Amino acid sequence: MVVKAFIQSTRALMAKFGIDAPDIRIEGLTLDSREVNTRLAFIAIKGHERDGRDFIPQAISLGARVILAQTDDSDNHGNMEMRDHSVIIYLHGLPQMLSALAAAFYDYPAQKMATVAVTGTNGKTSTVQLLTQLKDALGTRSASIGTLGSSVFEGSNTQWKNTPAANTTPDAIRMQYLLAEFVQSEVRHTAFEASSHALVQGRLSTVKTDIAVFTNLTRDHLDYHGTMEEYGSAKRLLLAQPGLKAAVLNANDSESEKWDKEAASSILRVWTGIEVGESGSAMNAYKQPQYRHCFATKPTYHSSGCQFELNTSWGNAFISLPLFGEFNVSNVLSAIGTLLAEGERFDEVVNAVNAITPVPGRMEVFPVNGAANIVVDYAHTPDALEKVLLSAKFHTSGQVWCVFGCGGDRDKGKRPLMGQAAEVGADVIVITTDNSRSEAPEAIASDIIAGLKNAECAVCIADREAAIRHCLSLATEKDIIVVAGKGHEDYQIIGDKKTNYNERAVVARLQQEYSK
Repeated sequence: MVVKAFIQSTRALMAKFGIDAPDIRIEGLTLDSREVNTRLAFIAIKGHERDGRDFIPQAISLGARVILAQTDDSDNHGNMEMRDHSVIIYLHGLPQMLSALAAAFYDYPAQKMATVAVTGTNGKTSTVQLLTQLKDALGTRSASIGTLGSSVFEGSNTQWKNTPAANTTPDAIRMQYLLAEFVQSEVRHTAFEASSHALVQGRLSTVKTDIAVFTNLTRDHLDYHGTMEEYGSAKRLLLAQPGLKAAVLNANDSESEKWDKEAASSILRVWTGIEVGESGSAMNAYKQPQYRHCFATKPTYHSSGCQFELNTSWGNAFISLPLFGEFNVSNVLSAIGTLLAEGERFDEVVNAVNAITPVPGRMEVFPVNGAANIVVDYAHTPDALEKVLLSAKFHTSGQVWCVFGCGGDRDKGKRPLMGQAAEVGADVIVITTDNSRSEAPEAIASDIIAGLKNAECAVCIADREAAIRHCLSLATEKDIIVVAGKGHEDYQIIGDKKTNYNERAVVARLQQEYSK
């Protein structure tokens, strides 16, 4: 365990922040009072939903010798008090200090490796996974942190560790802990997803970041950010990361222009994009000497994947991939642009890309002999769903069936937009349940149906497996069934219960059952 390798005195740790603290040995930091023991310091801060200071008595009862507590009074900064056998050190601005505090405790692990942060509404997970896979193929021991969890990359043997609270980006303490764990495992390259929540909350503020990657910006998380403007601004906070050397930007998304304007002049811009039709000539603006570019031209899509001609500042090549969807071409381009910006040899990158394997739960195809093929994807935003469905049309001569739902207790305004997206891209729509939480699945389905022009064409089947079976029983072998929303996840949240539900495993079982 990393915590055993980082035993520190609170005196030495707090001295880095100008605080004269007592000499108490601790082996780690935690925000969860339930994890507290005599060896861990409890960090009590006011969170978005809960105030950790309310759990100080619990931490004391569990034997915490050190508690670092947020104080709203600047005059109280650095003051201490004893309660039973616990010393409480009050710190003003503690939430903003967390990343620096954890970095100091774990000896600044990001400084000991190359790091890449990927942000955007869609494509973060796929880009991180593809980049990590490629970096490993190029000979660098690599790791990743994100929606799938965290792990050192070991190919098909990779064992993902779930992030507490299922956050895309871990809290500030766990982020530094994971990086320190990777350092001890001799990792030299880590790619991680940078969510808008994490950026606003400063979870990454002292994580040295060599390259920032922006994929795209579409509607999501407005229940948290309020407006698209604020959402976009939150993403661009990534440009303030310490040590940033390069930004990989998507020329197909106009939001990238704001990134270009706000990035420091010293930061290298690498533009990626797909040149199709009129957009081809528009890409010439990004081929100027002050930039680097990485574009795909003449993309074609078939039943086994896609191919395109790669045109970059470093050279040109032909690429063939076992991946579905135009957006996966965009994700691959982001990964390629990052690797080339890091100084990898062009010909070696091309060889690695042409040997790439799909990311679990991201446009993952399950062929069914004698019946419709099934695609499992994590798409849970209107833009992502529409792109997944339209991409599926390029890979089939038959109809596109879509099985999807929307989460409960989340952005309700997104639901009719999801219905509209499904209607644009699918020939047949089946509305099902997706983490309904405290809301009735029927009510969520009604919100989705409100966005449909032809509501009578949609079928509502609450049970997800039953919904997939419905499609398999009616679709032809020329058709394709897209099951969206769950992707890699292995659970369903209905009411207050989290139950086991692994959609990839369910579909794999149905694949065997329905194959002829």
